Amino acid sequence: MPDPMHLDPDRLRVVLDHGEVVELDGGTLVLEGQESPSVVLRLAPWRAQSVARVLQEWSSVSRIFHQSTRPHLDELDLSRMLELAASVLGGGHEQIMRSPRGAHVIPNRQRLAAVAVLSEREAHLSAVQRLALVDAAAWWLSEPNGGEELAYALLAASCATEVTTEHAYLALITPLDEPDDGEAPSSGAAAIRPHRAKDATP
Repeated sequence: MPDPMHLDPDRLRVVLDHGEVVELDGGTLVLEGQESPSVVLRLAPWRAQSVARVLQEWSSVSRIFHQSTRPHLDELDLSRMLELAASVLGGGHEQIMRSPRGAHVIPNRQRLAAVAVLSEREAHLSAVQRLALVDAAAWWLSEPNGGEELAYALLAASCATEVTTEHAYLALITPLDEPDDGEAPSSGAAAIRPHRAKDATP
C-alpha cells in the first residue's frame, strides 16, 4: 500500500464502489493545439454503454436549453464512441448498425478500427464526422448489389488521400480475428476487384 505522505500528485488512482477507476497517469492531450493534462476513466463495457446513453440524453436536453451566451455542450461524439467501444467488448446486446440494407453486417470491431484509421490520418474531420462516415460506408457494405463500390466511393470523397481511403476501407472489410499480410492494395479498384471478379463470373 503506498505511503499517503509520498503520493505523486500527478499520478493518482481512485477505485469507485462499483469497480470503476479514475486515474491521473501523467498523460497529456493536445486540444486545439494546446497541451492539456488528462484524466483516465476505466469502465466495464456495460458501464461505458450506460454512460454513453446518459451523455446522449444530456446532449439532447442541452439543445433545448441552449443559449447563445453559453457554449453548446454537446457530448454526442463521446457518447457514440463509448457505445461503439462497449459493443466491441460485449457491453450491449443492440447492434450499432440498426438498419442494414442486406444480410451482411460489418462487425462493430471492424467499424471501430476504421474510425481509428480516420482519427490518425484525417485531422480535418471531426469525431462525429468520422463516426458518420464509417457508419455510412458500413451501411453501404451491407448492400448486396454494388455496395462495395459505393462504400469505397464514399470514403474516397471524404479522405484527403487515396492511401487513407484504402486503409479505412480495408479496416472495414478485414476481419480482425484473421491474420492478413498488412499490405494495402495499390488503388481503389484493386481493393474491390475481388468482388467485381466474382460478380462478373457467369
